[in-house]
Amino acid sequence: MKELLLALPAGRETRGRSYGLTPAHMAYRIGPGPKLLGIRLPQGLRGGLMQVDCAGYDGAGDPVGCCRQILGECRRRSFRGIVCDFEGPPAGCLPKLVEILDRNCAAQGWALCVPECYAPHAPHARVLIPSALTHGTLERRLNMALERYGGRTALAVEWVREEFPLPARGRGEPMSQKRLEELLHRLEPAVFFDRGLCAHYFTYMKGPQAHFVLFDTPRSIREKLGLANRLGVAFTLLPQPELEPHLEEIFGPNT
Repeated sequence: MKELLLALPAGRETRGRSYGLTPAHMAYRIGPGPKLLGIRLPQGLRGGLMQVDCAGYDGAGDPVGCCRQILGECRRRSFRGIVCDFEGPPAGCLPKLVEILDRNCAAQGWALCVPECYAPHAPHARVLIPSALTHGTLERRLNMALERYGGRTALAVEWVREEFPLPARGRGEPMSQKRLEELLHRLEPAVFFDRGLCAHYFTYMKGPQAHFVLFDTPRSIREKLGLANRLGVAFTLLPQPELEPHLEEIFGPNT
């Protein structure tokens, strides 16, 4: 069964439930100790998943107590899973924390989602494959993940707005929607759709340097979701702030 998660900032409302999207509440962080830190959610909030990051945490300490806090919050809120929104390579006690969560989530029948670099520490977890690429194709990237992780493969959709000096390497410099719209209005560039990347792009000159701008729209998000569906990727994480104004375009009956 296909499941679509919507990463929902704390306190935000969403119409996503009417389109079959399950909220992943971005209200939690692992802090020094380690211990679970959280933004106060409405007392009666129940259901969905917990999404937890580790920004600013260096990995020091014993994770057992923090895992108890995380699992206890899941039981209290009737969350049915955890999204580990961890950036960067595994550090300190974080691999052990993921191992403990993986074992307990599997025993409870809860979902656990982890970045790919944590996959060796979480043999039962969904493995999040980011949709943003600057070379190759998303289809090839997902097929490689499916060969390696099978049904545990999950797509983490990013709404990209990035600028790169050419030749493009790694990740570009993020830009705001306002900046993107200003460039499109001022330059009136020829905009192309790259079916391999499932994203739009254009190029322009900034002085002597050629620049490449890669960006998403509701169309490109639909393409990403359609590709994941065709390949049999059954679990997708979506970003709510960017998607919320476009839910009808992406998930409506006429799309």
